[in-house]
Amino acid sequence: MNEIERAAKARSDEVTRQTGQRPGRRSPKEQAVADAIAAAADPAVSGTWSGVIDTPVVPVFNATLPNGKVLMWDSVGEGPAESYSDQSFTRAAVWDPVTNTSRRVDVQGYNIFCAGYAQLSNGTVLVAGGNRDASLNGLRKTHLFDWRTETWRRGPDMAAERWYPSVTALPNQEALIQGGGPENAEVHQTNQWIRLLTGFTTPSSRLYPLLTVRPDGNVDMVGTSAVMRTLRTSAAGAQVGTATRDAIDRDYASFATIRIGKTLVAGGGVVAEDGKVGVPTRTAVIVDSNGPATASPTGSMATGRRQHNLTVLADGDALATGGMNAVMSDGNVNLAAPVYAAELYDTETGTWRTLAAANRIRQYHSAALLLPDGRVMTGGGGICGECQRVGYLEKNVEYFTPPYLYGADGQLAARPEITAAPASASYGSIFSVSSPQAGSITKVGLVGLGAPTHGDDQGQRYVPLSFTAAGTTLSISSPAGVNLAPPGYYMLFVVDSNGIPSVARMVRLTATAPPAPAPIRLTISGPGDRCLDIDHSSTVPGTKIQLWDCNGTPAQRWTRPADGTLRALGVCADVPGGTLKVGAPLRTDSCSSNDPAQKWTIGTDGRIKSATKPKLCLSAPGKTNAEQVTLANCNGSPTQVFRY
Repeated sequence: MNEIERAAKARSDEVTRQTGQRPGRRSPKEQAVADAIAAAADPAVSGTWSGVIDTPVVPVFNATLPNGKVLMWDSVGEGPAESYSDQSFTRAAVWDPVTNTSRRVDVQGYNIFCAGYAQLSNGTVLVAGGNRDASLNGLRKTHLFDWRTETWRRGPDMAAERWYPSVTALPNQEALIQGGGPENAEVHQTNQWIRLLTGFTTPSSRLYPLLTVRPDGNVDMVGTSAVMRTLRTSAAGAQVGTATRDAIDRDYASFATIRIGKTLVAGGGVVAEDGKVGVPTRTAVIVDSNGPATASPTGSMATGRRQHNLTVLADGDALATGGMNAVMSDGNVNLAAPVYAAELYDTETGTWRTLAAANRIRQYHSAALLLPDGRVMTGGGGICGECQRVGYLEKNVEYFTPPYLYGADGQLAARPEITAAPASASYGSIFSVSSPQAGSITKVGLVGLGAPTHGDDQGQRYVPLSFTAAGTTLSISSPAGVNLAPPGYYMLFVVDSNGIPSVARMVRLTATAPPAPAPIRLTISGPGDRCLDIDHSSTVPGTKIQLWDCNGTPAQRWTRPADGTLRALGVCADVPGGTLKVGAPLRTDSCSSNDPAQKWTIGTDGRIKSATKPKLCLSAPGKTNAEQVTLANCNGSPTQVFRY
């Protein structure tokens, strides 16, 4: 625990002494009342909450992985990000919600706090932006998390620094990066480069925009601004439509795509409502993207919320959890106005009903996502200046078991089973699923993997599927095209005549055969925050490889194919005569996959080593422009640390 975190704990302890209760907790009397209400409630009507389970990091940012685990991260510590001078790492973990165990997978080199992210078609988590410094400037960096190996690697740099951007997977397996400060959007391409969209701009904002893919393949920005925008992301991009959603600027609202082309947007903003002034709205709208974007009112929540989360459930309904029903001066946290009770949105009737109350306050920096077993995991809260002042920090999760998992007797119900399902399905096809209860199945659907933070979940969507049943086999029609459900991993749920869902099977929707792995594309910055550069962009073998101010030119765009070479401008990093020794200068040469002097490994610690002689590292002790990069004995010195 560092000094900042000790101060936060001391403040929390002081509030506890003054009030008799921990910040963000009910008083003993309030807890006794809550426990009595929960004990008397019917689980089949209200659902139930688990106890609170500690986590290794504050689950501010979360992403469901194709193996059912959850990637979570926070910042460099539990204090506000602006209170740390060192922004060179991120605390991260992979959480197993079945065993409640975890494995640390910290990010090295950068703080991806306040980044945007989404799962790509192969399940890799693309993270864009983050927190560069104590002034809360954004990052140009992207990071990629491989769920199979549970490792991070650097992705390509963006054109602009971003803090609070949104990332959404596109039908063509690219990903749109929007917001977080800059007016221009960018696209992460399947060739691992990023393309700046110059064909349109949107008002600069450091709030996560609410994005959803339309059935025509374009993207609707449905919030938080009251002006909705329809964006085309091909080529240079274009804004192809605008519409007014409603009269409310819904900052810190939440949203969920609950049917094809239908998106629920609920809460947020600061309004005068129900005789109160300066409160978040309890209203909600449905945005219809099946034609020109339009919005129409739907049922209102029982209470206004902001800093809450909407989560698509296994049956296609939506769950609202957490938030606050009044606003403080900074708008981020108000422990005097928590919303403990969950609310269920019925997609068919457009109405809400109140469910069981959670154990902990979930406001700023909390998140919620659907698990493959049909439960909802909620967690997090804290890590901000106001949070530290009032002592608010929730480094934990709790699980909500929705009413649909209970029988009329109040006990967990027998569930339909999926005993066999394909690992993947192509579009416009029919695939078979085995279930002993096939004859009682009334609903089949796909739910996108969650990627929630700040009420903004770009991954989740519900895609209903048509089917027929014969014996113990369900013949299910996959989505007709990629615009209806972008390629990637989905949770496949079947629901029986009692409304009870199965445990999900993961199914990958594939548009074509998965492409061969592309070379890793890198912009490598070294000591002095300068980039690995080929002198004068020369393609002549023997040219010096040096440090130079990062400029994004091809002389600084390196790829690392599967053969382990480092390539730029069609030549490879090498040493004269292939002699790997201390002091050998790094030069270019014609590429040879069989040359041991051209084999390199890139570690998560930032060191680039000779794969043939792993005790030799690239080094640039001078840190200045035109500094010759050489080989040196690996020693952990900052002059041997390269970021990519």
